[in-house]
Amino acid sequence: MDTIIIDGLSFALPLFIMAIGGIYSEKSGVTNLALEGFQGFGAFIGAMSAVLIANASGAAIEDMFYVALLFAMIGGMGFSMIHAVLSIKFKANQVISGVVINILALALTTFSTTQINALVFGAASDKFRLGVSERFTIDGLANIPVIGAVFTDVYPFEVIIIVIAIFAWYVLYKTKFGLRLRASGRILNPLTQQA
Repeated sequence: MDTIIIDGLSFALPLFIMAIGGIYSEKSGVTNLALEGFQGFGAFIGAMSAVLIANASGAAIEDMFYVALLFAMIGGMGFSMIHAVLSIKFKANQVISGVVINILALALTTFSTTQINALVFGAASDKFRLGVSERFTIDGLANIPVIGAVFTDVYPFEVIIIVIAIFAWYVLYKTKFGLRLRASGRILNPLTQQA
């Protein structure tokens, strides 16, 4: 049971952070089906940056966790500009734009990874070889039956995601910016209004 909880959190929390992005999109009046593509392309940019920087500097790939995280955020934000331009500037259908961006992200990252691995490392693999960050356990809380697994073998990004989720909730529901964002979404998308 503990293994299911530990591994479940490590796989579910990245999807959770993507869901927060979806909530912000929907509240602002944008249907965003491209979230998976943004996350995939961001992960590609983060992994590529970590591998190339570690290879160029001679540093251990495990030490590049926060570098990869930074570049992943930049890559995801940059790729999301495609959806923004298509949806806002060119008034493209947001659903079609989102699906196309997901397909583009999958194809582009697979092709680019194969090409980079062939050129830099001499092996045409469609995966970057990365280490994982160190896990930690919160002593005391980890000894609680069943729910103690939540505090056992925790990745640092899991804590970061939970902090971001709390911050995102606060911004959306307790600030003027959040109120304005939700109000603009109701104006732009009347389907979200309650009857």
